[in-house]
Amino acid sequence: MNDRIERLKSDAAELNVSKGAARDGLWQTAGAIAMGVGVVLAFVAYQLSLGKDDTRDIESLQILAVAMLALAVVGAAVFLRYSLARFLRFWLLRQLYEGQSHIDQVVAALGEREPGGAAGPAPAPTVAPDRDRTAPTS
Repeated sequence: MNDRIERLKSDAAELNVSKGAARDGLWQTAGAIAMGVGVVLAFVAYQLSLGKDDTRDIESLQILAVAMLALAVVGAAVFLRYSLARFLRFWLLRQLYEGQSHIDQVVAALGEREPGGAAGPAPAPTVAPDRDRTAPTS
């Protein structure tokens, strides 16, 4: 079991999976920060607009609040995208690993069935001609 885990780690290192994961982590963090900052600044802009008397000031602060909410939505989308990328990368690597272990089990089982442990191709079965078959009817 430990041999397979070490082989998986070495194969992942050869594929440079860690470089993509580090970049995804930065984007994921940036998305989370943008999401948080957008929500906080939108709330602050809205609260500031409540204390203003001039409609131009109120409208400009409301526009700022809506823009910050848009930033929060974009931050959430970026966060979600890179979170899913990280999860799906792990899932795909796990699927490949499990598929390889299943193939190893099948090869080992076929190797045990062969006489003497030789894992060569199985002989082709011989098929006797079927003499009882009649002509097909329509």
